[in-house]
Amino acid sequence: MSDPRRKALFLDDDADILAAADLALRRHGYDMTGAQTPDEARARLADSKFDIILLDLNFRRGDTSGEAGLAFLEERKRLDPHTPVVVVTGHSGLSIAVQAMRVGAEDFVVKPWHNDRLIATLNAAIEQPRVVPPPPPPVDLNLERSERELIREALNRHAFNISHAAKELGLTRAALYRRMEKHGL
Repeated sequence: MSDPRRKALFLDDDADILAAADLALRRHGYDMTGAQTPDEARARLADSKFDIILLDLNFRRGDTSGEAGLAFLEERKRLDPHTPVVVVTGHSGLSIAVQAMRVGAEDFVVKPWHNDRLIATLNAAIEQPRVVPPPPPPVDLNLERSERELIREALNRHAFNISHAAKELGLTRAALYRRMEKHGL
């Protein structure tokens, strides 16, 4: 029984780069799927689960800003923080690769790459434990009830003197009246 092959998605607009990567990755136990546009990559991601994503940062000839790639990276990390992303950069250089790592890429490889370095980087990124921040605590769904109780308590303490209760709550009289009406007080 053979080891399961790892699945990689490589987003790069250059078909020659995708072909070279496919050859290198297949020799080292990866099944690679190529995509030449972010939309094509999204379609592939909707159809399949990948162990890793390789991401070029520029998708239009002459573009070296990396903006499109960084936007795709931010989207991926928001939608699926568990799948590692390795940036593969050529024209953009080191500074944009560092920026990508700040956004959430696990590592980067510079074009033209050495196959051994590429494979080692991918393997390390996949095997690296993921620390995904916990979701934010739920919003207090009883906020309305809490506000109503605070207003009621302040009014009771001040014998329903609107001016004094409003001052204690840090509200204007008009604001307190609106909130009282809202809560049926």
